[in-house]
Amino acid sequence: MRRIVYISTATELTEHDVDRILTTAVRRNAEDDVTGFLLYNGRNFLQLVEGEQVALMNLMKRLVRDTRHTGLSVLIDEAVTERCCPDWQMHRLRLADDIATRRSTLEAELPPALCIFPRKLVQNFAVLN
Repeated sequence: MRRIVYISTATELTEHDVDRILTTAVRRNAEDDVTGFLLYNGRNFLQLVEGEQVALMNLMKRLVRDTRHTGLSVLIDEAVTERCCPDWQMHRLRLADDIATRRSTLEAELPPALCIFPRKLVQNFAVLN
């Protein structure tokens, strides 16, 4: 099993576009036994995905070709023994409008099993804007 965390820059997307991305991800991830979450700050995505290596490599190939974002950079690609998001086929983490409260609000929603390095990446991403 693997975990991948990446960031990318979105093209001009509406909230409706992001909701459609999430709907498709939930369906496909259920089929491929992939779990994780998506964070969107209005300009960039940060996504964590976890699952079997073949499923993740196929997903990453699709993501690299997706024209709704550019500059995909993998920050973490690691072998794991268990999932940190076993119940989330794809969960959208929403950012609070108030930047001062983003970290605490996000911390309450992050899965407890999320290890320290991905957690810090998410927290740092949350205050970018």
